[in-house]
Parts: sequence; structure tokens; C-alpha cells
Amino acid sequence: MPDMIPLDTWNFFFAASPFIPHGHCYLWKPDLVWLHLVSDALTALAYYSIPVTLFYFVKKRADLPFNWIFLMFCAFIVACGTTHLMSIWTLWHPSYWLSGTIKAGTAAVSLFTAIELVVIMPGALALPSPAQLEQANQELQAQIAERIKAEATLKTYQTQLEQRVAERTAQLEASNQCMEELLVREQEARQQAETAKQEIQHYTDRLTLALDAAKMGSWDWDLQTDTLFWTPIHEAIFGYEPGKPERSYEDWASRIHPDDLPRVEATIQSALTNREDFDCNYRLLLPDDTLRWVDALGRGYYDATGKAVRMTGMIQDITSRKLFEESLKRSEETARQQLVEIEAIYASAPIGLCVLDREFRFIRINDALAQINGLPASAHLGKRVHEILPELGQVQQPHFEAVITTGEPVLNVEVKGMTPSQPEVERHWLVSYYPLKKSSGEVLGINITTQEITDRKIAEQSLQERANELTQVNAILARTTTLLKNRNQELDQFAYVVSHDLKAPLRAIANLSEWMEEDLGQQLPEENKHQLQLMRKRVYRMEDLINGLLDYSRIGRREVSIEFVSVQELLNEVIDSLAPPSTVAIDIVSELPTFPARRLLLNQVFSNLISNAVKHHDSPNAHIWIGCKEQNEFYEFTVTDDGPGIDPQFHMKVFTIFQTLRSRDDQENTGVGLSIVQKIIDTEGGTIQIESALGEGTTFRFTWRKHPRSAITDID
Repeated sequence: MPDMIPLDTWNFFFAASPFIPHGHCYLWKPDLVWLHLVSDALTALAYYSIPVTLFYFVKKRADLPFNWIFLMFCAFIVACGTTHLMSIWTLWHPSYWLSGTIKAGTAAVSLFTAIELVVIMPGALALPSPAQLEQANQELQAQIAERIKAEATLKTYQTQLEQRVAERTAQLEASNQCMEELLVREQEARQQAETAKQEIQHYTDRLTLALDAAKMGSWDWDLQTDTLFWTPIHEAIFGYEPGKPERSYEDWASRIHPDDLPRVEATIQSALTNREDFDCNYRLLLPDDTLRWVDALGRGYYDATGKAVRMTGMIQDITSRKLFEESLKRSEETARQQLVEIEAIYASAPIGLCVLDREFRFIRINDALAQINGLPASAHLGKRVHEILPELGQVQQPHFEAVITTGEPVLNVEVKGMTPSQPEVERHWLVSYYPLKKSSGEVLGINITTQEITDRKIAEQSLQERANELTQVNAILARTTTLLKNRNQELDQFAYVVSHDLKAPLRAIANLSEWMEEDLGQQLPEENKHQLQLMRKRVYRMEDLINGLLDYSRIGRREVSIEFVSVQELLNEVIDSLAPPSTVAIDIVSELPTFPARRLLLNQVFSNLISNAVKHHDSPNAHIWIGCKEQNEFYEFTVTDDGPGIDPQFHMKVFTIFQTLRSRDDQENTGVGLSIVQKIIDTEGGTIQIESALGEGTTFRFTWRKHPRSAITDID
């Protein structure tokens, strides 16, 4: 059996004299005693619960590197909790040797843990960094952007194709409708011409009958007395009231249209002079403004000396005939114009057009369709479709028969096959079949329009293949997005561990050093005090380093709202929050803009740059200048100081994370601030440069977009 601990040793540690219980220091005031008792008890309870949580975490996370360091943390945290229990014990029992021994053991474990933490730090830093995860995130964002761009391009091409097809279809329908209307008008014009001829013949027959029946007005003009006699029909034609057969020349002349009267009088005079028959058409203008056309025929009679003494004749109302002749003339002109338009459509239409009779023979065809078929237009006329295009004729036979049988059009039929022009190439057409009808509704033939859509079919097939490729890319991106989501969750969990499980022990170490310094008081040598203070500084530096790492990892992964920012007001807030010494002068040397930006990120950039200018200045009387210059798409900001400057060989080093140019024991600095600045500016699409030389001050020059990029959010 091992030797028992000597009794003297136990007495030494638990001896009560010559010391007094710690409660005497509190004058045994109940409130004060209970305050310390409850505080130490709760602290001890908290310290004992932390190792349990850490031990459970290490056991569950077998893949966690350096898990033994967590067990070391468990050991010194348990020791810390024991010191608080000893504080309760020494309230009534002055076992200060035992208390001091426990504190010494706690310090040893704490120091050993801190040293081992420094030793494993390079290995911890070798773990995948947030920058690497951020790079993977950016690459994924680039792939997503490329996919969205490809989808937008595909959609644009599809929209353009649909628009072109719709435009061509509309043109085809409009051309076909126009052609059909023109053909119908041509038939109507021909029918009207035929009807007009028939009506003219009927009118001639009626006129003959009228002449035979003496239905025409007659007149007798006495040239010597200048009096006129005419029949009642003549009176009715001239619009006179019946009952006054005798009229004067002035009565007759007053009813002649003023524009025609000189011509009519000249014709009469010429007929009398030349002893010719008077034959003239002229207009009557009646008192009620009615206009009539009349056809007058007269013959003169002469005395023995050859002087004209009398003229008789017939008169006929030809108003209806004149109107009909004018209507017929207009109809013929319209028909001629329609025929010209039809010919122009057939000659210039960008689509194939043809007309088939009821036996499916070509009776008209334009050059566009003849070119599609690969034969001259003249080779088609009079031949059936099956003779020119056997395969295509057989395919379209049911549509021909449907139009002839039902009298209804068959629209937008997709036909594919080969033609003599390209016997080895399968081509596609969009064909419509329209009935060509008489006015009675009888189908005379078929009007066909043909539009080639081979290129569209090829494009549709290409688009389908592209869509299949995009579907595969979408599946890959979905898997990548899931993987990145899991990686971000792991990063968030790691950040939580760093923030919660590492910062709490660090604060415990700092508090322990303060308590040791307070408890030992004047008994602690100055060298030990300096070491404890140095340890606390390094603990605080470690906590700042952890905070900096967390801030650095969050850049670009959290959504930051965009708002209109007055840079002048923003700088006022930054300077007020930094509260620089009164000996530091900060001047704004140019007008500052107001523009949309992420205010929080711009605040971080200015805060770090101004804070560095103040912190690293070698004189208390520092001077800082802030300026701005507008560029095309950016604002260029400058932060200049008159400090000691930076050697050009270290210009790139200042932006490297954890890098400092001076010892951290000489000046508290984590080396993260400028790394955060550079990462923020890179994320916002800007650049940052440093201009400095030893003894000449330093200028940080960075650009910021006038219009920010779209918000970047976490992939949750």
C-alpha cells in the first residue's frame, strides 16, 4: 500500500491559527457575508457546469481537432470553481494554506492551458479559413449568375422567336385575307360588268319600246317668233307645271345648267349653219336643285333662201343612264386596280401562294412557291399537285378534300417532306388552305399559302437541347447549393464555439489574475505583477482577435440594407464615436456626396481607417485629412495622416490578417482591422491602395460604387 499522508501535513493545511476567518474582514455583516457566499456559490456552480458541457461536446464531436485542449479547459475551470468554494470555506475556517495551494494549482493548470493553446494555434489556423469558404461561396454565386444569364438569354431568344412566328403568321393571314377579298372583288366586278351589260341591253330595249310608244318628249321651235311647243313629257322632264304647252326660248334656256348653256347654244348654231342634225347631251338644273341629264336630237328646216325658220326634235331623260355609266366606269376601274393589287401580291409576297381548281390542278402560283418546289412557275400550271410533288401531294390530299367538301378553311397545318430543289433535305412548312367560292357559296377551288419554318424547327430543337442542358446544370447547382448550405451551417457552428466556449474561459483567466493580484496585494513582487498584467493584456488581445475573426468571417455573408447615406453625417458619427483626443485635428477637405450605400459597411471602413491613423501616430498632435473625388461609376475617398509613414516594402503586408508592424506588447493591435476594410471594399466592388513612405505620413485611397450591387444574403 502507498504511504499515508502524514498527519502533520493535514494539520498544516487545515490549521486554523494563527489566522482569523475571512468573515472577520467583512465584520460579520450578514448582508455582506451572504453577498459573497451566494456569489461564490453561483460562480462555482457555473464553473462546474461548463466542464460538463465541454466534456459532452468533446464526446459528441469526435471529429473535432485538438479536443484535448477542451479537457484542459475543463481542468482549470474546475480548479477555478474550487477556489470559489474555498472562498466560502474561509469565511468561517481560516485554512488559507489550503486555499493558496488550490489557487496555485489553478494558476499552474491555467498557465499550462494558455501555453498549449499558443502551441496549437498554427494547427488551428491551418483549418479551412472563412476566406476559403467565402471564395467557394463567390464561385457558386458566379455559377448561379451565369445560369440566370443563360436562362435570360434563352428566354429572350424564345420570346423573339415567338414574336417572329406571330408576326409571320399575322402577315400570312393578312395577305391571305387580302388576296381572298381581292379575288372576291374581282368576281363581283366581273359580275357587275356582266349585269351592267345586261341592264344596258334591257335599257336599250326599253328605250326602243319608249320610242315606239312615243314616250319621249318632243319639241317644236319657231325660230322666227322664238316660241317653243313641247309635249307633256317634255314639260315633265324640264320640271314645268303641265298645262302651258307654249313656252319661250328664255324658258328653255333658264333650265339649262349654266356651265352647259354656251356649249348647247354653240352646237345648235353650228347645226343650223351647217344644215346638220342637232345632237347633244346636256344637264338641266331644276328649281329644286335637282340635276338631270337629257339627250336632245333636232333637225332644222329652211326657207327657199336657205334661212332656218324652224327646228323640231326629240328629248329624252338620260339621268339614270349617265349615273349607271359613271358607276360602271368606277366599277371597272376598281376591278382593274384590284387585279393590279392581286398581281403585285403574287409577285412580291415573301410566302408561297397558289390557287388550285377542284381537281387540285395549279391555275396560279407565285415565284416564291415555285422556288420552294424547285421548278419554274410555268411548269406547274395545268398540272395536279401529285404530278409535281408526289409525296407532298399525298400528305395534303385529306386537307384538299376537306376544303372542297366543307367549304371551310384548314389553317396552320405543319407539313414536312422533300422537294425536287433539295431532294435529300427534310423541310418543314406551315400551310393554310382557304376555299375559293362563288357568290352563291359554291367552292371553285383552293387558295393555298405556304410559309417555310425549317429554320424555326431547327431552332426549336436546339432550344430543347439547351433546355435539357440547363436542367442538368440546375440539378448540379442544387446539389452545390445544398453542400454550401451545410458548409455555412458548420461555419456558423464553429463561430458559435469560438465566440462562446473560448471567450468565457479567457474572461475567467483575466478575472483570476486580477483576484490573485488583489489577494496577494503587497506580497506580490513587481515582476509578478507585471507578468499578471502582461497575461491579462494577452487574454484581452485574444478576445479581440476572436471578435475580429468573427467580424471578418461575417463580411459578405449577411444582408446589409441599402439606404441614402450623407457621408458628412456619417463621418460626424464616426468621429464622435471614436472620441479622439482634443490634440487630434480631423479636416474634411472636399465636398462629400450623398448616395445609396450600405451605411454599416461604409461606417466600418471609415472607423478602422481613422482609428488606425490616430492609434499609430507617433505624436499626440496628429492631423488627419479626409477627401472625396467623383469618378465615372465610383466615388474615390482618401484618408491621409501626417504620422510616421510605412515603408513601401510593408504596404501589402498591412492588409494581411493578423499581421502587425509593431510588437503587440508595445501596442495593442490584432492585425484584423485593415483586413476587414479590404474585404468590405472588395465585396462592394471597390479597390483600396496605400500611399506612404517613412516620415511622410500615410494615405489610404479607396473607391466605392455610386450604385451598390444587389444585396448578398446567407444561404440558409
